[in-house]
Amino acid sequence: MLAPEIAERFRTSLFAGHYNLLLGSGASLDSTDAMRVPLKSASELTKELCTLKGVSTAAPLSRVALLLTPDEIEKYLTAPYSGCRPGETAKRLTGFVWRSIYTFNIDDVLEAAYETTTRRRQRAEPINYDAGYRTPPNRSKVSIVHLHGFARQAESGYVFSASEYARVTKGLNPWMHVLSELLATEPFIVSGTSLNEPDLEYYLSARSNTSVRTNRGPSILVEPYPDAITESLCHRHGLVLVKAKLAEFLHWTTETLGHAPLVSQLAVPSMEGLFSREFGADAQVEFFSSFELVKPSAPNAAAEPSPFFYGKAPRWSDLESSLDLPTDDERRLSAKIRNFLEGRDGSVKLFLVLADAGTGKTTVLRRSAYDFAKEGRVVMNLTGKLAIDTENTRKAITALSRPAVLVIDNLADQASSVLTALQGLNVSKPLALLCADRDYRRDHIVRVLGNFSTEEFQLSPWSMEQFEVFIERFRKAGLVGSGEAIRMPKKFSGLLLGDPVAIAGCRVLNNFKPLDEIVHSLWKDSSAEAQSSYALATLSEFCYSGGIAYPILERAQHNEGLRDQLSLAVPLPLAYTEDGDFVLPLHPAVGERLLRFLSRERRDLLADLFERLALALAPYVNRQTIIDRTPEARLAGRLFNAERVVRQLLGDKASHFYHVVREAWQWNSRYWEQRAILTQDINIDDAIQFARHAVAIEQHPYPRTTLASLLVRKLEAEGAANDALFTEIYDLLDAALRDEATRGWRPTPHPYSVLFHAVSSFIKVGGSLAAKRTGQIRDRVTYCQRYFPRDTGLLDAGARILRRIEGR
Repeated sequence: MLAPEIAERFRTSLFAGHYNLLLGSGASLDSTDAMRVPLKSASELTKELCTLKGVSTAAPLSRVALLLTPDEIEKYLTAPYSGCRPGETAKRLTGFVWRSIYTFNIDDVLEAAYETTTRRRQRAEPINYDAGYRTPPNRSKVSIVHLHGFARQAESGYVFSASEYARVTKGLNPWMHVLSELLATEPFIVSGTSLNEPDLEYYLSARSNTSVRTNRGPSILVEPYPDAITESLCHRHGLVLVKAKLAEFLHWTTETLGHAPLVSQLAVPSMEGLFSREFGADAQVEFFSSFELVKPSAPNAAAEPSPFFYGKAPRWSDLESSLDLPTDDERRLSAKIRNFLEGRDGSVKLFLVLADAGTGKTTVLRRSAYDFAKEGRVVMNLTGKLAIDTENTRKAITALSRPAVLVIDNLADQASSVLTALQGLNVSKPLALLCADRDYRRDHIVRVLGNFSTEEFQLSPWSMEQFEVFIERFRKAGLVGSGEAIRMPKKFSGLLLGDPVAIAGCRVLNNFKPLDEIVHSLWKDSSAEAQSSYALATLSEFCYSGGIAYPILERAQHNEGLRDQLSLAVPLPLAYTEDGDFVLPLHPAVGERLLRFLSRERRDLLADLFERLALALAPYVNRQTIIDRTPEARLAGRLFNAERVVRQLLGDKASHFYHVVREAWQWNSRYWEQRAILTQDINIDDAIQFARHAVAIEQHPYPRTTLASLLVRKLEAEGAANDALFTEIYDLLDAALRDEATRGWRPTPHPYSVLFHAVSSFIKVGGSLAAKRTGQIRDRVTYCQRYFPRDTGLLDAGARILRRIEGR
């Protein structure tokens, strides 16, 4: 049914769980209702309803369905499509691992199939069209999104066209956005629906031969009776046409390509005796949705140079091929960890590499990890984009039967979750956390770590001798951009002294020119679409180390040359992350310097890119995804950060950014909280009102603390004791701290810092504290001394408060 060259690509992606499904009524025709009567197709249902209401049979289902009374909806829609008995097609679908399933059908055939089939690969998670966007926590579950309504949730009503969503949901439905973006880029199997149906035509409108990603299998339309229009539309949208029924195609797939693997076979590595028996298969699937087991790799093929030379983090195969340079830093770090792992006591210790961007910390981290794996040690690398399941992670670590190393790059992104999982944990074997992050994040990490056992490592600058060997590695790969450098490597290694290794590599590739000159040249040599795609990916990585999902990048900037940028042969190349789902600038050092260039010289363009990214992210972010800490929610949260991102990059355009995205984001408390922070230096009263609005939206510790800090500024500006204002400040912070404890969070220092500042300011302007409140503040200071022993600034502030309230 598929040509051999297509079949192999299809099999690779299908068996890796990359495919999505989009199904119409044709996929349910071999299923029956509760009375064993075959289900009607969409066209048969339309004719029945048209006859019932006395209208032309040419009327579309979306129009005639609006004429039904509640009793008729129950009789003709809800009852016939509830309690269904799955046919062969639905049963066969459960034998594969799907990324997601979208259906135009209101029946519960798929749910019934997953509930009754014993050899299912996943568990079904039904989602109705009116639910907020969400994704399953791991691949053991698959979402079944009912785009037109669901008989098991009939109270939400049914919608039968894209145009009806606005009427029913009072706004643009997130699932419409998500499906149209996924169909434009991701691999799908479409079946049971005609391509010339208005619904599908809407969803396919953004898909073309140039919009689809290059690292996945082809999208397929399974249609038994195609006509010339179908064939033409397949060609236009880059779909492979299979002339068969879906059950026949699935049968052919199994017979020809083999049985699809189980989720556990995809996710859980085969390593006998890694965990105790109490840590079962489902728990292991959850754990290895976030962590990979590091194993010795085959070396790189000799045909093409590795992306590592172009600035990408090293793959395990790059390390096996010894593309990196040994350093004393790596040897010193490995020796410390090795000594710890060979100790007899069960304990947990964090080894933290801190360095500036581009200095090679990720390479040092991964080299140490890889060498430990080659020694036969247990090494697990954090790869998951979703927040880790802290309770399951605790169980996994407790169940480890051998000493182990957990590798966590960009620790600040995960610090709170990781420390929650490890705090107070009793382990029987040594557990080393091998972590890295940028220097400027140290204060945040230290605050979160508290008194956790930690040893820090700094990286040494490279010597001329190291850079000479570095140039030689590029020469062997045929990548040195200067003939003179090949003849006189010692001279040119001197030109690189003082450069971070990532910038040095970029200069070797570009005739040793200064980085700013390289960046300007690469920018000038790229098309406007390539410039925007690269800048969007760079901005995303600046905000969130995991990068940007391919469909969202395509949505924010349609770029027919995007697949070219995901190769190495363009001025501004992009790269897939290791999981293949997200996109990053291939050379982070170039990307970071480019952001500074845009901030200085092309701020209007950068402001436009901020807006486009915020709007492209909007359908993917809601309160639940924020709680789940999905990549999109974390990227958006950082994108709105007033101090570290928006003001830093947009300057005088910062306020405009918040204004133009207000309609899409005004539901979000963080939007108003960060807008308040931005506004405080311009108009403190407006800022306070924005912060009050954030608290009104969500009674959460963060907006409460922000509002309290702004009220402290108001108190200081008034210059006189204001008991009512101080009481409000104190009550906000007390509520924030109690809320943190109620949620089971690790304590955070910021509310305490604001509290101590507020007390100091209140006393300074002549205020006096009641005895009860004085005792409460004294307790807070003592608490900080116990939980934040490394935060010297906070401890000093607490000590000053104690001296003030005790009159010393």
